[in-house]
Amino acid sequence: VSLYPNRAKHWGKFSLVRSMEAWDSVHLRAQYTVQSAHLFNPALQKELPPIGSVIAYESAARRRPTDTLPGYVAVNMTSPQVGLIKSGFLPATYTPFHVDTAVGASTLSMDDAARKEFVRRWELLQVFDERLRNDSSLAAKAYHDYHNHYEGAVSMMSDSRASQVFAVDPADHDRYGKSLVGDGLVVARNLVEVDAGTHFVIVNQTFWDHHGRIYGEANHYKMSRDLDAALGALLEDLTSRRRADGRSLLDETLVACYGEFGRTPGELNPGRGRDHYQYAFTGLFAGGGVKGGRVIGRTDELGAKIVDPGWDAKRSVYMEDVATTIYSALGFDWTKKVENTPSGRTFYYIEPFASRQFIRSREITPLFA
Repeated sequence: VSLYPNRAKHWGKFSLVRSMEAWDSVHLRAQYTVQSAHLFNPALQKELPPIGSVIAYESAARRRPTDTLPGYVAVNMTSPQVGLIKSGFLPATYTPFHVDTAVGASTLSMDDAARKEFVRRWELLQVFDERLRNDSSLAAKAYHDYHNHYEGAVSMMSDSRASQVFAVDPADHDRYGKSLVGDGLVVARNLVEVDAGTHFVIVNQTFWDHHGRIYGEANHYKMSRDLDAALGALLEDLTSRRRADGRSLLDETLVACYGEFGRTPGELNPGRGRDHYQYAFTGLFAGGGVKGGRVIGRTDELGAKIVDPGWDAKRSVYMEDVATTIYSALGFDWTKKVENTPSGRTFYYIEPFASRQFIRSREITPLFA
């Protein structure tokens, strides 16, 4: 409560999973698994799509003529060591659209006059390259990817809602904690509320890697305050804002908050910090049918070892299980596989068995029971 007072006010809206474990304790590889639900493989790194792109691909059939926003939006993903994973072998239509709230959304914030000029110039460009756009010999994926990017960008920028969605109102900036993660969650809330085609949003909060002076004022405590204000405000807004049928935005949105691994328990290291630790950490889940006010799993008193996984799998919860839960909550078949990949290797939304241990991924059912 002392570190997260705003979040504590919403205890009945979320549950904690204390039995999470990562396959790796190296940033690049663990961050890759968080985004993709697959283990890092340099040979397939550019081929495999991330969770968000798979969801955008699966959601394409649901898109309406008024859905002008990208299916997958990433916010403030400028710092992860692995970078932002693109769409892999999927068409560029499903590549994450990146928003950096430190830069702002000025390119999308056009007034009516600027938007008319933009449309005029776009129509002129189409006249110039009409032959290219209709040349059947240009069948390469790279060409179609560029074409899809152009079409998607124009569709979004021609919609007056885009400038409002990607802009952060000053009052929201203050209420969400005056931080980058706060601004990122404002954008995420806006995307959910406008309901214009975006089905997956990832927001990054950087600088948790406190190998030294972890309890310095600018480190753990500041990061906790920033996250507490932002996540508390998000849960409040998603709960209070409702659709015409009476459902809250939280009812239809699965919120998941976690890192790629934990930090070493027990005594601090010589630099008065904590290092990477893959064997036990906690995730927060809310909305989308999640029952609030629960703690799933238990560690020993140091937080070093999982002593009770808290679910019927009788093992730790891995990122594959989280992705399985996300796909299932959205109504997608997480056992689906794609055969015609560039490498010829079958792509499974979720691998049938994890390669580090012989385990079968499954939904985290206690979150919903």
